[in-house]
Amino acid sequence: MAQQKALFLESLGGEFAVRSTEIYKPEKGEILVKVLAAALNPVDWKVPVYKLPYVQHYPAILGSDTAGTVEALGEGVTSFSIGDRVFVIALVIN
Repeated sequence: MAQQKALFLESLGGEFAVRSTEIYKPEKGEILVKVLAAALNPVDWKVPVYKLPYVQHYPAILGSDTAGTVEALGEGVTSFSIGDRVFVIALVIN
């Protein structure tokens, strides 16, 4: 399966680590964005520093503010096309 690099928070109050993970396949109603730029917003960096219970499961991928292009479409997606340029302010769901 195809791999990508991602920034993981290993545990609550733990360290960030860059490591490989499988590329997600979008499910019904979802899109896959090829990220060209990402940022840690104030909540992202405060999670490990202040041990905020923002994330339910670890390891977790933070950095939910991104911009890129639509790479793949899940079933039923009609509002986006492959190649569309998008920006994302996402919730961490894991």
